[in-house]
Amino acid sequence: RNITMKMFKKLMAVALVGVMALSMLTGCAVTNAIAEDKAEKALENACKTVTGETVNFKSLSVGSSVTSPVKADIKNGTILLKDGETYAKTVKSGDKVYTVVVATEPKSATKIENWKHTALNVMMAAIEQGKIDGTEGIHIEGTNDKTAKVNVIVDLEGKDKTDNSKKDTYAMFVFAANDKAYNNK
Repeated sequence: RNITMKMFKKLMAVALVGVMALSMLTGCAVTNAIAEDKAEKALENACKTVTGETVNFKSLSVGSSVTSPVKADIKNGTILLKDGETYAKTVKSGDKVYTVVVATEPKSATKIENWKHTALNVMMAAIEQGKIDGTEGIHIEGTNDKTAKVNVIVDLEGKDKTDNSKKDTYAMFVFAANDKAYNNK
């Protein structure tokens, strides 16, 4: 009976560690989802400021062929940014065109007011990239209900531009830059 109780206690300890680890991972996912939602809402305000148009941003589903190379560039330090700086490029996947903009993630990223400056810089970078590469930069669809699509990924770990021994966090914005990417055809 004593051996069974000891075994039960060990089993419960292992189970408790598993539950705690799972709850920590789930907590990060929830926090990231909130930050991504706040960034998306801030883009709507930034778009109104930059273009004068009211545009509703919706989530865009993109494959790893679009995001993985940029994530790798963030992780290995090819993309190094200070606060307020952005990195923009065009990524093509078949006949789908995307504008990818990377910015440093603001502190307290779950608060919309902290995204306002970043979102404005991201919008301007996406529009400029469209002018440079001859795409729309951000594809906007609809006449009465104007919508744009974006995939926001936060909390990407990269190197700090001013101090390579430190880590920094970046956010990546992937915009549909043509109708094929927008409609996911």
